[in-house]
Amino acid sequence: MNTQGNRGPAAPVRKLIAVFASAAVLAGPAMAEDAADYPSRPIEFIVQSSAGSSSDTFARELAKAAEPILGQTVAIDYKPGGGGANQMGYISHARPDGYTIGVNTLTHFSNMAGVLKGMFKPDDFTWIAMVQTEPHIYAVRADAPYDTFAEFAAAAAERGEAATVGGYGPIGSTTNIAADMGLDAADVTYNWVSFNASSEAITALLGGHVEVVSLTPSNALEYRDAGRVKILGVIAGERNPVIPDVPTLGEQGYEIDTSWQQIRGVYGPAGIPGDIRDKLAAALQEAARSDGFQQYMDRAGISSNIIGSEEYTALGAQLSRIAEKALDSAGLN
Repeated sequence: MNTQGNRGPAAPVRKLIAVFASAAVLAGPAMAEDAADYPSRPIEFIVQSSAGSSSDTFARELAKAAEPILGQTVAIDYKPGGGGANQMGYISHARPDGYTIGVNTLTHFSNMAGVLKGMFKPDDFTWIAMVQTEPHIYAVRADAPYDTFAEFAAAAAERGEAATVGGYGPIGSTTNIAADMGLDAADVTYNWVSFNASSEAITALLGGHVEVVSLTPSNALEYRDAGRVKILGVIAGERNPVIPDVPTLGEQGYEIDTSWQQIRGVYGPAGIPGDIRDKLAAALQEAARSDGFQQYMDRAGISSNIIGSEEYTALGAQLSRIAEKALDSAGLN
């Protein structure tokens, strides 16, 4: 990792504040419910952030689309805090019967490899279905003297000074890892500047306080469409349909692992019976293909990527390896 300065992450969360016994159903054997009868009561869908967040919007849209398919209410609840620890603790202690599920994003995997290492691991959960992916991109001001990531990298090398790169979260965050993957492949030394939101990073970019920001398309499209920023490259195996004019880093000559993308899916406690897990996954996948859910994704500029439990579990293991490697390189593990 070619990062200089600003190396300290946010204070690591090493213990759970919440007492799970008072916040979740005590773990125990799944009720012997036949999959044909599932679900026979409302499902609790836990969001790891506050109301109004992108995860909350995702959960509400997916729940709305899934309820007619499942024939039951999908009730949204919130367990924010602790870098996802409160939500993950609540879910891991829930009864594995398919009635307590949660929103999963890329941050879960980076935090399990970092600030929550030793507290949670992927095997503590059932990975039910993933329905969205969103690649990471590099953006600059519209008046920047380069139009591609390769041109930026060449300019940085010629200048011989560390670039100033910003994004949501400290070193070791998902956007920082994404930034480092491309910058390391291009041998660009940089200083990382962390922000509390991607919108704050873009404000700093427009104000000239950072040269480049690492973020996802849904956070940048408004500014690009207004002619205020341009996107230099995307970390993906192929061009993204939301930004089809933007070349991938692979097209620009940089070989990196393109699986490091923002994801949104659904997970639950370990031990959910396979037939119930698969029935729930199928319903969520059907909901994700519905017209209403697709319209929400179009409005948000997010791509559909629907996979079931087996592929989701394998992807989670791969993302965990990427996060472990990045954090080890940064000296944060």
